[in-house]
Amino acid sequence: MWTLEIISPDTIEAATELAKAAFSDDDRFRPLTVASGGPPGHDDPMVHGRWMRDSHYYACFLEGCLGGSIIIAVRGGARGIIHGMHVHPSVMNKGVGSWMLREIRRLYPAVKIWELETPDYAKRNHHFYEKNGFVRVSVTGPEPDLGFGFFQYRFVVQ
Repeated sequence: MWTLEIISPDTIEAATELAKAAFSDDDRFRPLTVASGGPPGHDDPMVHGRWMRDSHYYACFLEGCLGGSIIIAVRGGARGIIHGMHVHPSVMNKGVGSWMLREIRRLYPAVKIWELETPDYAKRNHHFYEKNGFVRVSVTGPEPDLGFGFFQYRFVVQ
C-alpha cells in the first residue's frame, strides 16, 4: 500500500534522484535542441530543499521505498498549484501518479481548483493529466533559455 508523507530533510537527496530519473525517462521525447534533465531545479538538491521549506512537499512510499513525490502550494485556501510531480520509471503506469493526485485532493478538500504546467514535449504527461480530469487551458511558446514551452492545465473539483 502506498503512503504519502511530508518529506523529511534526509529524503531530499533520494527525492532529487527520483526527479532526475523521472525526467531522464522523458528525455527520449524531448526535442534534440532541448537540454536533458527537465525544467530547471528538478536535478538540484538545494532547490528540493527550498521546495521542502516553502511548499507542501510529499514523498510517496511503498513498503519503505520512495516511488514518487509531489510538490504543491495552496493559494487563498481554494486554489492549489502543483509545482512538481515525479514518479520513478520503475513504477510508472502502475497507478501511483493517479493515486497521489487523488490523495492530495483528499488532504486538501477546501481546494477547488488545481493548476499545473508541464513541458510541451512531455506527451505522456499530457495524456496522464487529461486522463485524470485536467483540462489544458493554455500553451506557452518556447522559453529562450529552455528551448521548450509549457502546457498549462487546470482541474476543477466538482
